[in-house]
Amino acid sequence: MNDKLFITMLKRYEADIEDALYKIECINEHGLIIPEHTGITDEVDKLLLKVSETEGKLAALRQHYGKREAKTVL
Repeated sequence: MNDKLFITMLKRYEADIEDALYKIECINEHGLIIPEHTGITDEVDKLLLKVSETEGKLAALRQHYGKREAKTVL
């Protein structure tokens, strides 16, 4: 994977995690709830699932593509 693609994917996953955590924070601290949407726990559960899945993707990206090996020239 080239550096540009790696950085793009890294930023995408980090942004997805931040987005979900921010939404949970807004629900929790600011009471930002849609009146007809009473499934607050379901919504938080979905957001936590997104965080968990995305953290797994981020870990896999870093594990498999994060290390750059030095190229040897003979």
